[in-house]
Amino acid sequence: MKILVISSSVREKRNTHMVAAALAKRMREKYGVDADLVDLMESNLPQLSYLYKAHPNPPSSMKELYHKFMECDGYIFVSPEHNGSYSAALKNAVDHFPKDAYLKKPIGISTVSTGGMGGMRAALQMQLLVLALKAFPMPEMLLTPNVTSKFSEGQLTDEGFVKTMDRYIEEYIWYANALIEKRIAEK
Repeated sequence: MKILVISSSVREKRNTHMVAAALAKRMREKYGVDADLVDLMESNLPQLSYLYKAHPNPPSSMKELYHKFMECDGYIFVSPEHNGSYSAALKNAVDHFPKDAYLKKPIGISTVSTGGMGGMRAALQMQLLVLALKAFPMPEMLLTPNVTSKFSEGQLTDEGFVKTMDRYIEEYIWYANALIEKRIAEK
């Protein structure tokens, strides 16, 4: 199973990236999942003016990301909550690539907030995005409230949140395996 964990915060001091990195690392180390962390801050995607397939000369970073998106079995979108919604960088990245990159794939949703709600409004908006992509949003979401109390120097230190993350990963693996098996059977 090849999963892309998309870190969608592009701010200099970003809490979301800590959560995305911890999630990808935990998936690899504890669960043996081939989880690749995609950092949109490093992707250098331009503002959308051409869809990838219509771009006259796509930059190499866009080509690389396109191939990763097309070849993966699923995603986990990790986003901060900005004014009640998910990050513009996530929307920009998603919109660059064709729906084939998402079609019938499992997409987990994880949101991050310094407040007590954990980005719930952004998570609900992300579910609508995933459905519009003709993908399958995992029903369970990983919400990260009060994120600054869960990490120290970039390392996850909150044992209660580690357990929450593990439950989320286990649910994601079950959900992703079920959808992947169905997609294989349809071929």
